[in-house]
Amino acid sequence: MFLVALEMYAETASFRVSETHTFHKTLALPPYTTCVGLLGAALGLDMESAQSYVEENGISIGVAGQDRGEFRDLWKYRKVKSKETISDVLIREYRVDLTCLVVYGTQSKESADVIADGFHDPVYALTAGHSDSLIHLRKIEVLEADPIPLQNLENCVVPGDIAQLYKPDESILDLPITQKIRPASTAHLPISFSFDGDKRTVQIREPFTFVGNQISLSEPIDGFVINDYKVVLR
Repeated sequence: MFLVALEMYAETASFRVSETHTFHKTLALPPYTTCVGLLGAALGLDMESAQSYVEENGISIGVAGQDRGEFRDLWKYRKVKSKETISDVLIREYRVDLTCLVVYGTQSKESADVIADGFHDPVYALTAGHSDSLIHLRKIEVLEADPIPLQNLENCVVPGDIAQLYKPDESILDLPITQKIRPASTAHLPISFSFDGDKRTVQIREPFTFVGNQISLSEPIDGFVINDYKVVLR
């Protein structure tokens, strides 16, 4: 398999679930559809075209990384509807100093080169969720590798709900008391939308497990080790 590995940095990042409104809780890492959107931005495609491109070319996606903290930003806004003005409060969570590896996998060397070329010279700005959170691409690599069994995972996104398939690694006991413990959590997230003009509706959802502190799996799963990151593709 050919892999396009992108090492990214964002000073702030916020990845909200699309259905949330006045409280934008962020996911720990960019979800699947955000990575599809990033690819679309690099290639100059809208979301519908980017989704079709990923599906038609059999592109799989994986993410790993971590941040240095989080904060909440409070906004007060006014929305004008006809002659009525509605005032409300919005709270958005952010991750700080996010460094992550986003990997696009494909069986085609030609597709891998197109993706890499797109990120070398992106058509649109690359953002970490919110339009103010610009991404700095530190490294772009095209690799050829076969998946290997991974027994231990940390700071990555795993497709599926693996809640019954792991236990916390004993290394968690050695963490300093000043370091926040981040247990694995599962979220059912969109992977596909249907489009009707400017309106989009969630078509398919799948569970994803966001792994924080290191876990040990009861059975290994296939993935890749790239630049010290362990990545599982979906």
